[in-house]
Amino acid sequence: MTGHKLYKILAVIIAMVLLLGCSKTKETKFINEQTGKEETIKIIRFDRELFAFKDGDLKTYLKDLQTKYPEMFASSLDDEKYLQMIERFVTDNYLLDAQNIVQKTYPDISFLEKDLTSAFAKLKTQHKDTELPRRFFTMIFGPAEFEYCLQNKNYTNGDYVTIALDIYSYPAIEKNPYYNQMPQYIIPTLNQRYIAPDFMRMYLKNVTYRNTQDVQMNPDCTLLDCIIDEGKYSYIISQILPTYKDYEVLRYTQQQMDWCNENEKLIWGYIIQNQLLYEKDRSKYMSLTAEGPTSKPLGDSPSRVGHFIGYNIVKNFMDKENISWDSLMNITDSQLILKKSNYKPKK
Repeated sequence: MTGHKLYKILAVIIAMVLLLGCSKTKETKFINEQTGKEETIKIIRFDRELFAFKDGDLKTYLKDLQTKYPEMFASSLDDEKYLQMIERFVTDNYLLDAQNIVQKTYPDISFLEKDLTSAFAKLKTQHKDTELPRRFFTMIFGPAEFEYCLQNKNYTNGDYVTIALDIYSYPAIEKNPYYNQMPQYIIPTLNQRYIAPDFMRMYLKNVTYRNTQDVQMNPDCTLLDCIIDEGKYSYIISQILPTYKDYEVLRYTQQQMDWCNENEKLIWGYIIQNQLLYEKDRSKYMSLTAEGPTSKPLGDSPSRVGHFIGYNIVKNFMDKENISWDSLMNITDSQLILKKSNYKPKK
Protein backbone atom coordinates (compact mmCIF):
# COMPACT_ATOMS: atom_id res chain seq x y z
CA MET A 1 0.00 0.00 0.00
CA THR A 2 1.45 3.36 -1.01
CA GLY A 3 1.96 6.08 1.55
CA HIS A 4 -0.57 8.31 -0.29
CA LYS A 5 -3.34 5.67 -0.12
CA LEU A 6 -2.56 4.97 3.54
CA TYR A 7 -2.82 8.68 4.31
CA LYS A 8 -6.25 8.88 2.61
CA ILE A 9 -7.54 5.85 4.57
CA LEU A 10 -6.30 7.30 7.85
CA ALA A 11 -7.91 10.62 7.02
CA VAL A 12 -11.27 8.94 6.41
CA ILE A 13 -11.03 6.99 9.68
CA ILE A 14 -10.17 10.14 11.65
CA ALA A 15 -13.07 12.01 10.04
CA MET A 16 -15.48 9.18 10.94
CA VAL A 17 -14.26 9.17 14.56
CA LEU A 18 -14.74 12.92 14.81
CA LEU A 19 -18.24 12.74 13.33
CA LEU A 20 -19.26 9.92 15.66
CA GLY A 21 -17.81 11.80 18.61
CA CYS A 22 -19.70 14.96 17.70
CA SER A 23 -22.96 13.05 17.38
CA LYS A 24 -22.65 11.90 21.00
CA THR A 25 -21.91 15.31 22.53
CA LYS A 26 -25.04 17.29 21.86
CA GLU A 27 -25.33 20.38 24.02
CA THR A 28 -28.12 20.53 26.55
CA LYS A 29 -30.58 23.32 25.71
CA PHE A 30 -33.04 25.15 27.89
CA ILE A 31 -36.59 25.03 26.53
CA ASN A 32 -39.10 27.66 27.62
CA GLU A 33 -42.28 25.67 28.23
CA GLN A 34 -44.54 28.72 27.77
CA THR A 35 -43.17 29.61 24.35
CA GLY A 36 -41.75 26.24 23.37
CA LYS A 37 -38.63 28.07 22.21
CA GLU A 38 -35.03 27.22 22.93
CA GLU A 39 -33.26 29.74 25.15
CA THR A 40 -29.59 30.29 25.84
CA ILE A 41 -28.03 32.52 28.45
CA LYS A 42 -26.41 35.68 27.15
CA ILE A 43 -24.45 37.61 29.74
CA ILE A 44 -24.33 41.40 29.45
CA ARG A 45 -20.82 42.71 30.04
CA PHE A 46 -21.93 45.59 32.24
CA ASP A 47 -18.43 45.81 33.71
CA ARG A 48 -17.11 46.58 30.24
CA GLU A 49 -19.79 49.10 29.35
CA LEU A 50 -19.54 50.94 32.66
CA PHE A 51 -15.87 51.69 32.08
CA ALA A 52 -16.09 52.23 28.32
CA PHE A 53 -16.52 56.03 28.53
CA LYS A 54 -13.78 57.86 26.64
CA ASP A 55 -14.81 61.43 26.01
CA GLY A 56 -17.85 63.70 25.95
CA ASP A 57 -20.23 64.23 28.86
CA LEU A 58 -19.87 61.52 31.52
CA LYS A 59 -23.20 62.38 33.14
CA THR A 60 -25.05 61.85 29.85
CA TYR A 61 -23.18 58.58 29.23
CA LEU A 62 -24.11 57.23 32.67
CA LYS A 63 -27.75 58.26 32.34
CA ASP A 64 -27.98 56.48 29.00
CA LEU A 65 -26.48 53.42 30.67
CA GLN A 66 -29.04 53.60 33.47
CA THR A 67 -31.83 53.72 30.90
CA LYS A 68 -30.50 50.51 29.33
CA TYR A 69 -29.76 48.71 32.59
CA PRO A 70 -31.82 50.18 35.44
CA GLU A 71 -31.24 47.04 37.53
CA MET A 72 -27.58 47.91 37.93
CA PHE A 73 -28.12 51.26 39.63
CA ALA A 74 -29.17 51.60 43.26
CA SER A 75 -30.77 55.00 42.81
CA SER A 76 -31.64 57.59 40.18
CA LEU A 77 -28.74 59.49 38.70
CA ASP A 78 -30.88 62.61 39.14
CA ASP A 79 -29.70 62.34 42.73
CA GLU A 80 -26.59 64.51 42.53
CA LYS A 81 -24.77 62.78 45.39
CA TYR A 82 -25.36 59.34 43.87
CA LEU A 83 -24.26 60.61 40.45
CA GLN A 84 -21.03 61.97 41.90
CA MET A 85 -20.36 58.64 43.62
CA ILE A 86 -20.78 56.73 40.35
CA GLU A 87 -18.62 59.25 38.49
CA ARG A 88 -15.84 58.79 41.04
CA PHE A 89 -16.22 55.02 40.72
CA VAL A 90 -15.77 54.91 36.93
CA THR A 91 -12.87 57.39 36.88
CA ASP A 92 -10.93 55.88 39.80
CA ASN A 93 -7.46 54.85 38.60
CA TYR A 94 -7.33 51.69 40.71
CA LEU A 95 -10.73 50.61 39.39
CA LEU A 96 -9.67 51.35 35.83
CA ASP A 97 -6.66 49.12 36.47
CA ALA A 98 -8.95 46.44 37.95
CA GLN A 99 -11.19 46.54 34.90
CA ASN A 100 -8.18 46.17 32.60
CA ILE A 101 -7.18 43.05 34.53
CA VAL A 102 -10.73 41.69 34.33
CA GLN A 103 -10.80 42.33 30.59
CA LYS A 104 -7.52 40.48 30.09
CA THR A 105 -8.66 37.63 32.32
CA TYR A 106 -12.11 37.36 30.70
CA PRO A 107 -11.94 38.65 27.12
CA ASP A 108 -14.66 36.12 26.33
CA ILE A 109 -17.21 34.54 28.68
CA SER A 110 -18.96 32.22 26.24
CA PHE A 111 -17.70 29.31 28.35
CA LEU A 112 -19.78 30.57 31.27
CA GLU A 113 -22.86 31.20 29.12
CA LYS A 114 -22.64 27.64 27.81
CA ASP A 115 -22.08 26.05 31.23
CA LEU A 116 -24.92 27.96 32.91
CA THR A 117 -27.34 27.27 30.04
CA SER A 118 -26.58 23.56 30.32
CA ALA A 119 -26.87 23.65 34.13
CA PHE A 120 -30.29 25.30 34.03
CA ALA A 121 -31.47 22.83 31.39
CA LYS A 122 -30.43 19.88 33.57
CA LEU A 123 -32.03 21.50 36.61
CA LYS A 124 -35.29 21.88 34.70
CA THR A 125 -35.44 18.14 33.98
CA GLN A 126 -36.11 17.56 37.70
CA HIS A 127 -37.39 20.91 38.91
CA LYS A 128 -40.02 21.65 36.28
CA ASP A 129 -40.81 25.25 37.18
CA THR A 130 -37.21 26.36 36.67
CA GLU A 131 -37.05 29.55 34.61
CA LEU A 132 -34.06 31.51 33.42
CA PRO A 133 -33.58 34.90 35.08
CA ARG A 134 -34.49 37.69 32.67
CA ARG A 135 -31.00 39.21 32.56
CA PHE A 136 -27.45 38.20 33.48
CA PHE A 137 -24.84 40.88 34.15
CA THR A 138 -21.14 40.94 34.91
CA MET A 139 -19.86 43.66 37.19
CA ILE A 140 -16.94 44.58 39.41
CA PHE A 141 -17.19 45.24 43.14
CA GLY A 142 -14.23 47.50 43.65
CA PRO A 143 -13.19 48.35 47.21
CA ALA A 144 -15.31 46.43 49.71
CA GLU A 145 -14.81 44.30 52.82
CA PHE A 146 -13.71 40.85 51.67
CA GLU A 147 -16.42 38.91 53.53
CA TYR A 148 -19.09 41.03 51.84
CA CYS A 149 -17.45 40.40 48.46
CA LEU A 150 -17.35 36.64 49.02
CA GLN A 151 -20.97 36.50 50.14
CA ASN A 152 -22.24 38.61 47.24
CA LYS A 153 -19.92 37.78 44.36
CA ASN A 154 -22.95 36.07 42.81
CA TYR A 155 -26.39 37.57 43.34
CA THR A 156 -29.92 37.11 42.07
CA ASN A 157 -33.34 38.28 43.07
CA GLY A 158 -34.86 35.72 40.70
CA ASP A 159 -35.35 38.31 37.97
CA TYR A 160 -31.77 39.31 37.19
CA VAL A 161 -28.29 38.06 38.03
CA THR A 162 -24.96 39.74 38.78
CA ILE A 163 -21.55 38.06 38.72
CA ALA A 164 -18.54 40.00 40.05
CA LEU A 165 -15.70 39.13 37.69
CA ASP A 166 -13.11 41.07 39.66
CA ILE A 167 -13.54 38.66 42.57
CA TYR A 168 -12.76 35.80 40.17
CA SER A 169 -9.64 37.46 38.75
CA TYR A 170 -7.10 36.32 41.32
CA PRO A 171 -4.15 36.10 41.53
CA ALA A 172 -3.71 38.68 38.72
CA ILE A 173 -5.72 41.35 40.54
CA GLU A 174 -4.10 40.78 43.93
CA LYS A 175 -1.51 43.54 43.54
CA ASN A 176 -4.23 46.17 43.14
CA PRO A 177 -4.57 47.96 46.53
CA TYR A 178 -8.35 47.47 46.48
CA TYR A 179 -7.96 43.70 46.37
CA ASN A 180 -4.90 42.87 48.47
CA GLN A 181 -6.91 42.21 51.64
CA MET A 182 -8.30 38.89 50.43
CA PRO A 183 -7.13 36.02 52.70
CA GLN A 184 -4.52 33.86 51.01
CA TYR A 185 -6.40 30.63 51.71
CA ILE A 186 -9.35 31.88 49.62
CA ILE A 187 -7.42 33.04 46.56
CA PRO A 188 -6.80 29.62 44.90
CA THR A 189 -10.57 29.22 44.44
CA LEU A 190 -11.18 32.65 42.93
CA ASN A 191 -10.79 31.92 39.24
CA GLN A 192 -12.99 30.98 36.32
CA ARG A 193 -13.38 27.29 37.23
CA TYR A 194 -15.31 28.23 40.37
CA ILE A 195 -17.76 30.75 38.91
CA ALA A 196 -20.41 28.30 37.68
CA PRO A 197 -20.41 26.03 40.78
CA ASP A 198 -20.48 29.05 43.10
CA PHE A 199 -23.28 30.65 41.11
CA MET A 200 -25.44 27.53 40.98
CA ARG A 201 -25.03 26.96 44.74
CA MET A 202 -26.24 30.50 45.36
CA TYR A 203 -29.13 30.08 42.90
CA LEU A 204 -30.27 26.75 44.33
CA LYS A 205 -30.31 28.18 47.85
CA ASN A 206 -31.87 31.54 47.06
CA VAL A 207 -34.32 30.64 44.31
CA THR A 208 -34.87 26.97 43.44
CA TYR A 209 -35.11 25.65 47.00
CA ARG A 210 -35.75 28.85 48.92
CA ASN A 211 -38.95 27.35 50.36
CA THR A 212 -37.30 24.26 51.80
CA GLN A 213 -36.39 24.14 55.47
CA ASP A 214 -33.48 26.47 56.27
CA VAL A 215 -31.30 24.16 58.33
CA GLN A 216 -28.78 26.85 59.18
CA MET A 217 -31.45 28.98 60.88
CA ASN A 218 -32.58 26.14 63.13
CA PRO A 219 -31.04 26.63 66.62
CA ASP A 220 -31.22 22.84 67.14
CA CYS A 221 -29.18 22.12 64.01
CA THR A 222 -26.68 19.32 64.62
CA LEU A 223 -23.39 18.83 62.82
CA LEU A 224 -25.00 16.01 60.85
CA ASP A 225 -27.90 18.27 59.84
CA CYS A 226 -25.46 20.93 58.70
CA ILE A 227 -23.18 18.71 56.61
CA ILE A 228 -26.07 16.77 55.05
CA ASP A 229 -27.71 20.05 54.06
CA GLU A 230 -24.56 21.26 52.31
CA GLY A 231 -24.04 17.81 50.84
CA LYS A 232 -27.44 17.98 49.14
CA TYR A 233 -26.50 21.17 47.31
CA SER A 234 -23.07 19.85 46.38
CA TYR A 235 -24.63 16.67 45.01
CA ILE A 236 -27.08 18.55 42.78
CA ILE A 237 -24.33 20.88 41.55
CA SER A 238 -22.18 17.87 40.65
CA GLN A 239 -25.09 16.55 38.55
CA ILE A 240 -25.93 19.77 36.71
CA LEU A 241 -22.27 20.65 36.07
CA PRO A 242 -20.80 17.23 35.21
CA THR A 243 -17.71 18.65 33.49
CA TYR A 244 -16.58 20.19 36.78
CA LYS A 245 -14.50 18.21 39.26
CA ASP A 246 -15.68 17.42 42.77
CA TYR A 247 -13.01 19.66 44.23
CA GLU A 248 -14.39 22.60 42.21
CA VAL A 249 -17.92 21.85 43.38
CA LEU A 250 -16.71 21.80 47.00
CA ARG A 251 -14.56 24.91 46.45
CA TYR A 252 -11.27 23.17 47.13
CA THR A 253 -8.04 22.93 45.18
CA GLN A 254 -6.99 19.56 43.79
CA GLN A 255 -4.39 19.28 46.57
CA GLN A 256 -6.98 19.99 49.25
CA MET A 257 -9.33 17.41 47.77
CA ASP A 258 -6.49 14.89 47.72
CA TRP A 259 -5.92 15.52 51.44
CA CYS A 260 -9.60 14.93 52.19
CA ASN A 261 -9.70 11.73 50.16
CA GLU A 262 -6.56 10.42 51.81
CA ASN A 263 -7.74 11.33 55.30
CA GLU A 264 -11.47 10.60 55.10
CA LYS A 265 -11.22 7.95 57.81
CA LEU A 266 -9.32 10.38 60.04
CA ILE A 267 -12.00 13.07 59.64
CA TRP A 268 -14.85 10.64 60.34
CA GLY A 269 -12.99 9.16 63.28
CA TYR A 270 -12.47 12.60 64.79
CA ILE A 271 -16.19 13.35 64.50
CA ILE A 272 -17.25 10.06 66.05
CA GLN A 273 -14.63 9.94 68.81
CA ASN A 274 -15.49 13.45 69.94
CA GLN A 275 -19.25 12.74 69.78
CA LEU A 276 -19.80 15.66 67.40
CA LEU A 277 -22.21 14.08 64.91
CA TYR A 278 -25.34 14.97 66.88
CA GLU A 279 -23.83 17.96 68.69
CA LYS A 280 -26.10 21.05 68.71
CA ASP A 281 -23.59 23.49 70.19
CA ARG A 282 -22.17 25.04 67.04
CA SER A 283 -19.12 26.37 68.81
CA LYS A 284 -18.01 22.75 69.26
CA TYR A 285 -18.19 21.81 65.57
CA MET A 286 -17.75 25.15 63.81
CA SER A 287 -14.11 24.31 63.03
CA LEU A 288 -15.39 21.55 60.70
CA THR A 289 -17.85 23.72 58.76
CA ALA A 290 -16.52 27.30 58.83
CA GLU A 291 -14.36 29.00 56.22
CA GLY A 292 -10.74 29.33 57.23
CA PRO A 293 -7.18 28.19 56.59
CA THR A 294 -7.76 24.73 58.12
CA SER A 295 -10.27 22.57 60.00
CA LYS A 296 -8.71 22.71 63.44
CA PRO A 297 -7.37 20.55 65.00
CA LEU A 298 -6.92 18.28 61.95
CA GLY A 299 -3.40 19.33 61.06
CA ASP A 300 -2.87 20.42 57.45
CA SER A 301 -6.49 19.88 56.48
CA PRO A 302 -8.44 22.38 54.38
CA SER A 303 -11.43 24.11 55.94
CA ARG A 304 -15.00 22.76 55.85
CA VAL A 305 -14.00 19.07 55.92
CA GLY A 306 -17.41 18.38 57.43
CA HIS A 307 -18.96 19.43 54.12
CA PHE A 308 -16.72 16.92 52.33
CA ILE A 309 -18.11 14.16 54.56
CA GLY A 310 -21.68 15.37 54.04
CA TYR A 311 -21.23 15.30 50.27
CA ASN A 312 -19.98 11.71 50.35
CA ILE A 313 -22.88 10.63 52.56
CA VAL A 314 -25.42 12.18 50.18
CA LYS A 315 -23.70 10.66 47.14
CA ASN A 316 -23.88 7.20 48.74
CA PHE A 317 -27.51 7.76 49.64
CA MET A 318 -28.48 8.86 46.12
CA ASP A 319 -26.62 5.96 44.52
CA LYS A 320 -28.76 3.60 46.59
CA GLU A 321 -32.11 5.39 46.64
CA ASN A 322 -32.15 7.04 43.19
CA ILE A 323 -34.86 9.56 44.11
CA SER A 324 -35.50 12.95 42.53
CA TRP A 325 -33.53 16.01 43.62
CA ASP A 326 -36.70 17.64 44.90
CA SER A 327 -37.42 14.57 47.02
CA LEU A 328 -33.87 14.67 48.37
CA MET A 329 -34.21 18.32 49.35
CA ASN A 330 -37.51 17.62 51.12
CA ILE A 331 -36.02 14.97 53.43
CA THR A 332 -35.60 16.69 56.79
CA ASP A 333 -34.33 13.63 58.68
CA SER A 334 -30.55 13.69 58.26
CA GLN A 335 -30.19 10.52 60.33
CA LEU A 336 -32.36 8.68 57.78
CA ILE A 337 -30.03 9.77 54.97
CA LEU A 338 -26.96 8.66 56.95
CA LYS A 339 -28.50 5.29 57.79
CA LYS A 340 -29.65 4.51 54.26
CA SER A 341 -26.37 5.72 52.77
CA ASN A 342 -24.51 2.95 54.60
CA TYR A 343 -21.63 5.42 54.64
CA LYS A 344 -18.18 4.13 55.51
CA PRO A 345 -15.01 6.19 54.98
CA LYS A 346 -12.80 4.79 52.24
CA LYS A 347 -9.49 4.95 54.10
